[in-house]
Amino acid sequence: MYVYSTGGEPVGYVFETTIYDLDGTPLGRIVGCRVHRFDGTYVGEWFRDMVVRRPQARPRLIPAAEPPPPRPPVSASYNLRAVVDYGYPDCFGLLREGAYGQAAE
Repeated sequence: MYVYSTGGEPVGYVFETTIYDLDGTPLGRIVGCRVHRFDGTYVGEWFRDMVVRRPQARPRLIPAAEPPPPRPPVSASYNLRAVVDYGYPDCFGLLREGAYGQAAE
């Protein structure tokens, strides 16, 4: 399943409960409707195949987990998703902060 930006573009994918970028680098995990980095810090909410910041969210710190090994890259799909502005800011990029100790690009 692809992860989309709020603009409707594919930016990553989900395998089981792990979110990967399109290159296959594991970035974080989905726990219920919350999205966390592997160090346990809260990033945002899983909402309609996107990672967004929702004002009614209740962020929590969870125990750190070891990232799974990288997976094979996937090709980006074309924009199948209709762009609907739900009013929530995109925060997928925050997953890149702390991915293998690297800062966001």
